[in-house]
Amino acid sequence: MVFLLNWVLYINNPNKSIVILSFIMAVSYITSELLYLVYSIYLNWFIYDLLTLTCIGLLIRYQKISPSPVTCYIMCGLILNAILIAAIYCDIYVRLNSEPWWLWSVYSFGVNICDVIMITALAINKDFLGLRKLLQKASIIKGLNKNQALVSKT
Repeated sequence: MVFLLNWVLYINNPNKSIVILSFIMAVSYITSELLYLVYSIYLNWFIYDLLTLTCIGLLIRYQKISPSPVTCYIMCGLILNAILIAAIYCDIYVRLNSEPWWLWSVYSFGVNICDVIMITALAINKDFLGLRKLLQKASIIKGLNKNQALVSKT
């Protein structure tokens, strides 16, 4: 739905980055539910998160999409999701744990909160949590201006 919203809102905007990001996220979520690459659902989601991160990274590198606060939220959300999914996969399939413990609660809340934050960022197209400023203070990103919020160090 956010993809359709952004498609309508930014149809006449020369910068189609938000529409492209929304499309990539929609395709990623739909295909991860329909097309299984591996036997484990957690490993499948992990692979799709990595593929989505790679796709967005390549589009930024080849300047098909411009870095923005939304890009920052999407990248951070996908990285956090991938870490949580890898942790729960290792717990259930590698350690063969079947007893619920605090990691399972962290995973449940963490993944859902990350998804809501990414969807909200795509919908409102603003740095609503101050993530960009936090990353700038932590020297993870540099060079901010009004039009381009995120320029990575090279």
